[in-house]
Amino acid sequence: MSKTSKKMESPVETELFLEAMSKASTSVNIITTDGPAGRAGVTVSAMCSVSAGRPTVMVCVHHLSPAAPLIQENGVFCVNMLTDEQSHISDTFAGRIKTEDGNKFSCADWHPLATGCPGLVGSLVSLDCTLVEQMRWDTHHMFLGEVVDVESTDDDALPLLYACRSYGSPSFDMHAA
Repeated sequence: MSKTSKKMESPVETELFLEAMSKASTSVNIITTDGPAGRAGVTVSAMCSVSAGRPTVMVCVHHLSPAAPLIQENGVFCVNMLTDEQSHISDTFAGRIKTEDGNKFSCADWHPLATGCPGLVGSLVSLDCTLVEQMRWDTHHMFLGEVVDVESTDDDALPLLYACRSYGSPSFDMHAA
């Protein structure tokens, strides 16, 4: 063993990791799908761009979410980025708020995008994607989607952010400069 190599240590405890990650500021997104397998949606904060050369995003969905197998079977999904006035939609799709009719989609207005996925009317941005890769890592599915269309509905809106286990919005003027 060289002087610079270190013995590999075991991963940190789950609670310590969750506490550390709670400090990361992320956008709040509703991932939707629709197709032969059915319609579903789920709130996620784990979303990022992967490549602009071949416009691609990655979303992470818990393996127990009813949306995960439907995304796999439908082969399409949409990333609906929420505005700072849409936290109730996040709470509904996360299961913290129940709609009277039991249908999460009734909490907002939707329209079908090119892939057939529900696009949120009034979202900050909707990224309509075809599923190009997927893998399961421990408790989550990682879905890579090639973006086939982008819909931006409100240029003056601010994104809904999630950090320190609470919602927020940027405190700076996004349109200055």
